[in-house]
Amino acid sequence: MMAGMRIGFDARAAFLDPHRGFGRVARSLAEALLELCPGELVVFVPQRVAVPSRWYPLAAEIVQLRRPRRGAFLVDGPAWRWTLSRRRVDVLHLPTWGVPPGLPVPVVATFYDATPFRFPSPPGSWPRHRARMAIRSLRRATLVHAISEHARAELLVTVPMPAAAVRSVALAAGPPFGPAEPPEPPEHLLFVGGADPHKNLDLLLTMLALPGADVLPPLVLAGPAAGDPAVVAMIARAGGERVRCVPAPDDEALARLYRRSLATLVPSRNEGFGLPVLEAMACGVPVLAARSAALPEVAGGAALLLDPDRPEAWRDALLELQRDPQRRAALAKAGLERARAFSWRRTAEGLVGLYREASGSRHCST
Repeated sequence: MMAGMRIGFDARAAFLDPHRGFGRVARSLAEALLELCPGELVVFVPQRVAVPSRWYPLAAEIVQLRRPRRGAFLVDGPAWRWTLSRRRVDVLHLPTWGVPPGLPVPVVATFYDATPFRFPSPPGSWPRHRARMAIRSLRRATLVHAISEHARAELLVTVPMPAAAVRSVALAAGPPFGPAEPPEPPEHLLFVGGADPHKNLDLLLTMLALPGADVLPPLVLAGPAAGDPAVVAMIARAGGERVRCVPAPDDEALARLYRRSLATLVPSRNEGFGLPVLEAMACGVPVLAARSAALPEVAGGAALLLDPDRPEAWRDALLELQRDPQRRAALAKAGLERARAFSWRRTAEGLVGLYREASGSRHCST
């Protein structure tokens, strides 16, 4: 598709943070780009990791990047400069951790959301400062890939940069996220994600304690929140017999959790995209999401949108779904139709357009 081009792609997050959003997106993008552009992708991975065997025949080269530490913002610049002086790429895509100065090639960088500027997320002053530094560093990119129109607008009001340098290309939900045939009976409610304050997990735990909520299925927490010691302690204090934790499901296990849920719950106060919304819809289950940030944009009218400050509204909506199987089926059908509008191949095609444009500009990070 890009004859003669060599596209560098930083896939380290796929191995260093495989169960967080950044890592899962990095893996999906790498695989979609490898399929779309065989022989053109130079994939950068951490040292001493098991790279999927199917990547090797599709990649132009797989390179172990020096000093591949998680979030190694301060040492990434020298590591990249050293590596790029020995490996030719015409454009470099950095999907995580910002843009170091002085890179000798045009850069496309992905922006997710401006949560660190708006909420105490991530907790801790140094991690939050580092996250803000990474977002500000996107000014060094030749072009910025925003994962939604909401994310694009949020970046432009957070970091001074030309509007023309920020482009929206949506994410997707691919295999194994698909409906069960026949549909499986619901066993639980599902929350997928981390425990940072903006994720608003407190709303769900409060909801479960409301009068009348005891007839609802138990809540499953899947992903990083399930392994967070503060969340585990909070659940224990609240009497956690109605909450089950699944800290690190792979995509197959996560898809099974989606399919067995009465509904997937996304109460976050800020999301640049909201991947669980699309994954749940692709699995044929209803979604209840906060009426905030990019969630309405991604849901496209196929989810129930609720106030993120009213746990009683979430309880009432779930009780209605539990009582009305036809309503639940209608929401599931609408979600499946919405999910079909997205694909990782379409995402990869949009990114290839950005690579072409960025490589033609020859603008490098400064």
